[in-house]
Amino acid sequence: MKFNTRIIWAIVFLLYVAAVAWLCFGNFSPSPDMPRELFGIPIDKCVHFLMFFPFPVLGTLAFRERSWWRTLCWMTLAANVIAALFETFQTRINPERFTDPADLNANLLGITTGLLLMAVIGLFSQKK
Repeated sequence: MKFNTRIIWAIVFLLYVAAVAWLCFGNFSPSPDMPRELFGIPIDKCVHFLMFFPFPVLGTLAFRERSWWRTLCWMTLAANVIAALFETFQTRINPERFTDPADLNANLLGITTGLLLMAVIGLFSQKK
């Protein structure tokens, strides 16, 4: 039996988005042993960066069109919209959470970094 890798990547992508939603809307209390900063950056912002970094990578693998660049544009648009919606609505869904523009900036930085990684991969894959 042959598996369609596109379907597998789409499932992985949807599970990833569900996990990010759970992390954004859930209620978590930090461990007292957890460090507050990593290299001078608040750990919360590092988590937001890491949550959204895979979005363009997984999205491109799941929904790649013939044009690599068009796929990256769509994934960037989708990632930015989802990051903004998650950050905006987390207070309405969970009153113990709050909207923080710095969290949104960390989300967008993670998306941008993932996008740059995929752009570099796209450049090298087109040269072959």
